[in-house]
Amino acid sequence: MSASGKAMWTSILFFLACFLPNALSEETKEHPSIGIVGGGIGGTSTAYFLRQLFGKEAKIDIFEKRQVGGRLTTIKIGDNQIEAGGTLIHPKNMYMVNFTKLLGLEQLDVGGGSFGIFDGSSMRISSSQYSVVTMAKLFWRYGMDIYNIDSWINEKLLSKFMRIYDIQSAGHAYTTVPDLIGAMDPSFISYMKNSIKFVMKTSGFGDTFIDEMVMGALRTNYGQNTDIPGFVGAVSIAGVQPGLWAVKGGNKQVPEKLVSEAQVQVIQGTVVSVQLLQYQGKNYRVGFFDAEKKEQFKDYDIVIVATPLHDEVSEIDFEDFPSSIENFPQQFHKVTATFVEGVPDPKYFGVDNTDDLPNSILTCNDSILVNSQDKKADVFGNPTDVYKFFSNTPPSEDDVKQMFTSKKDIRMATFMAYPKYSTVGEDLPPFVLHDQLYYVNGIELAASAMEMSSIAGKNVALLAYNHWHGNLDKIDEPYLDPASEKDKTEL
Repeated sequence: MSASGKAMWTSILFFLACFLPNALSEETKEHPSIGIVGGGIGGTSTAYFLRQLFGKEAKIDIFEKRQVGGRLTTIKIGDNQIEAGGTLIHPKNMYMVNFTKLLGLEQLDVGGGSFGIFDGSSMRISSSQYSVVTMAKLFWRYGMDIYNIDSWINEKLLSKFMRIYDIQSAGHAYTTVPDLIGAMDPSFISYMKNSIKFVMKTSGFGDTFIDEMVMGALRTNYGQNTDIPGFVGAVSIAGVQPGLWAVKGGNKQVPEKLVSEAQVQVIQGTVVSVQLLQYQGKNYRVGFFDAEKKEQFKDYDIVIVATPLHDEVSEIDFEDFPSSIENFPQQFHKVTATFVEGVPDPKYFGVDNTDDLPNSILTCNDSILVNSQDKKADVFGNPTDVYKFFSNTPPSEDDVKQMFTSKKDIRMATFMAYPKYSTVGEDLPPFVLHDQLYYVNGIELAASAMEMSSIAGKNVALLAYNHWHGNLDKIDEPYLDPASEKDKTEL
C-alpha cells in the first residue's frame, strides 16, 4: 500500500475512533431501556406515556407478579362478574376518559338509585322515589349545604385540579408530590395540612352535613373519618357527585389494553431487588423470581417503581446505593370487600321492609362494622342480587347471618387498599428516588384514585424524558398559563 493510501486509512480510522462512539452514544441516548415494577393503572399509564414521549424504539418492560390491573379487578360470584377494585370514575377525570376512548371501550353509567345514611341504629336520612321529595328531605336536614356542596366541589377543587392537564401537556414535571399538587393550586397545600372537617367548616358547612354526608363519603371511599386531610377528603366527596361511570366490562380493561397500546413486554415475576450498577452502560439491574420461581436479572437505563414501597406491601431491596432507600414509614389501610348473593335483612339497617331498603347505604359512625353497602349491577350494567359491603375488619359468619336472611354465595377479598391518611406525620415520598430511578405511588399519600395514579404516571414519564434529554427547564419550574399571560399583555 502506498504512503498516501496508508495516510488515507489512518485518517478514516482516526475519524471513526473520534466520532463513531459519540454517534453510537447519541443513538443509544435516544432509545433507553426502561423497566417498570408494577402493572396496575399507575404502571401501565406510565408505560403508555413513556411510549408517547420516547417513541417506538425505546424498550419498555413491565414486571407484574399477579395480573395486569393491580387493584383494578373483578370477582365472580354466582354467574356474575362484579367490579371488586377501583369502581367509580368522575366525568372530569380526563386521562381515564381519554384512555377509554383511545382503547375502544364504553362508558357505563353507574349513578342513580336510592340511598340512605345509617348511624348504627337507624337511617338518619333516606331518599324517596320522588326526586322533589328527596330534595325537600335533604334541604330540611342540611339546609343550604346540600345546594352549596356542588359549587364548592367545582370551584374549590375541580376547576383548580384540572389545571394539571395543561401543565402536563406543556411537558412540565415535578420531583415531589407537594410541588405537583401545589402546581394545580397553592390552596391544595393547605388542604393537605388540615383535616377535611376543618377545611369544610371554614368554608361555611355545618356539623350535621360534615358528620353525615361527608363522613359517609369518606367511609365508603377510604374507610376513614373526617380527620383525614382536606385534599383527599375533597377528592372523596367528588366521588359521590352525579355523572359517575365505570368501564363497561370492567375497569381492569384499561390497564390491560394500555399494555398492548404501549407495545410493552409484560414479565410475570416478583421483583425482589434493584441494584445500582457500578460500570458504564446500564444504570440498574432488576432482580426477580419468574413464574417458575427461578431467580433472573435484567439491566436497564431507567427503572420506575409503580407499586407501594411500604411495609406489608413491598419487599424490594435497593442495593449498592450511596444512601439507603428503605420502605416509607406511612402505613396502608386494610379493607375487606364482602360480596353476598342473597336477600338482605332490612332490620339490620333499622328498616322494616326490604322494599324500603336503599340500594346504596353510607354509614356515619366509625365504630360500626359496615363502612357502606351497595346492591351491585354486573360489569355490563345488568341487575343482580349481589350486595357488596366494605368493612375495616373481616366480618364473622354471625355478622353475615345478621345482615342477610338468606344467601346463595359469598366471596370475600381483603387487601391493602390505600394509605392511612393523616395531616400530621412524615414527609410524602418523592417521585425521584435516585438518578433515573422513579417512584409513581408517592401520589397515593396525597390521594389514592385511578386518575391520581394516571397523573403520577404522566409526571414520572415526563421526569424520565426531561432528565434523559436534559430538559431541566421543564422540571420543578413554574408553569405560566399562555391564556393568563395573554390577558396580562392585553392589559
